[in-house]
Amino acid sequence: MKNAVIVVALLLAAACRTPSSVAPLSIPLKYKMMASPAEVPSLPACAAISRVDVEDARDDKAIGKRFVQDKPGAVAPVTASTDIAAWAKEGFENTLQKAGAPVGTKGSVLHIRIEMITTNENVLHRSGYDGRIALALELLPSGGGPACWSDRVEGSSENYGYAGSIENYQETLNHALDRAAMRALSSPAFHKAVCSCG
Repeated sequence: MKNAVIVVALLLAAACRTPSSVAPLSIPLKYKMMASPAEVPSLPACAAISRVDVEDARDDKAIGKRFVQDKPGAVAPVTASTDIAAWAKEGFENTLQKAGAPVGTKGSVLHIRIEMITTNENVLHRSGYDGRIALALELLPSGGGPACWSDRVEGSSENYGYAGSIENYQETLNHALDRAAMRALSSPAFHKAVCSCG
């Protein structure tokens, strides 16, 4: 019995031990709406978007870092293994549809520049995750011409779970994207422009 207690104690100590390092991680981004339906703004019935274009304008293509708490030298980069612009485009098209303006054949073009994506994974026994995304948006006439509306929005999110979890990274970034999209679509100026830009 005494030996069994010692073995259990050793296993618990090993499970609770803080890691000494972390490895680089590559995340496949897969969009899934994290926001509740009640959070999605309703667009006016006249809203029409013909196309969503997304440009990844970041110089540094990493999407964040992992680090061990209280160990400044234990840091590793996090990258995306899939197309970030395609992921953001799917997210915005999904949000537009749920807001009442599915992307179709008529209306203006929504151009989105991804200016920043950052994540931090703080590894201890488990991990705390936070993510932030910054976007510059323009609503353009489909036939060309100056922007009818422009704005810059950010979205952020926090999460907690197992270290190095692909699912936790995806949830964190999806929620940050949802929040940025909803800030943009909630703008009264966007509501006005999306009906008249053409």
